[in-house]
Amino acid sequence: MKRCLIVMAWAVLALPASALQAAELPDVKIDAVLQGSGIRTLAGHDGVAAETIWIKGDKTRVDFDAGAGRRGRILRGGDHAWLLMSTSRRALPADHVRIGAITRLDVARPCWDLGFACAPVESRRIAGRPAHGWRYRHAGHAGPGGSDSGVFWIDAEYGLLLAFEAKDSAGHTHRMEATAVGFAEIPDDTFAMPESLRVDVKKANSRADRLRRYAQ
Repeated sequence: MKRCLIVMAWAVLALPASALQAAELPDVKIDAVLQGSGIRTLAGHDGVAAETIWIKGDKTRVDFDAGAGRRGRILRGGDHAWLLMSTSRRALPADHVRIGAITRLDVARPCWDLGFACAPVESRRIAGRPAHGWRYRHAGHAGPGGSDSGVFWIDAEYGLLLAFEAKDSAGHTHRMEATAVGFAEIPDDTFAMPESLRVDVKKANSRADRLRRYAQ
């Protein structure tokens, strides 16, 4: 028994630091830039969008700004995601929206939960953080930003998605790169739904839960 415990202890010590720390993500805020033909402007040209991501436990907030009429916020938590556009007074279900859907991956096996294979490529330093690179193909819409193939880089310590260069199945290009990463406590109300939308969201959540139970 004593020998078994010693072997287990050495096994834990032998794990890389990134694997030990990956589950201990502090509150984090990421500023990033999105580019590519996957972001269309009103004139039909490749677009550029600013993105800010807040992560606290299982809650995520993504604010994006791709120009007039294309500004909004996505709130994710538990089984629900909601899209709040600057041009609307209602919150829309956003489970299908790919912006900010992938924010963090397993440091050792980043593509395991995504359901496709990937292979390591060169590491980089992004927004002051060391980042490991991974190349992937034939992902369908499961890659970062809904992409099918490309390369992404994740934070070497926490697995945060810091950059990707990819194409979707239609050939549209998608690029994202973090410009700043900050670790500090984030207030809970950062992820709160605006009071004017709470009633609609509560009703929609109830309807969705009833449909799930019916489908089962």
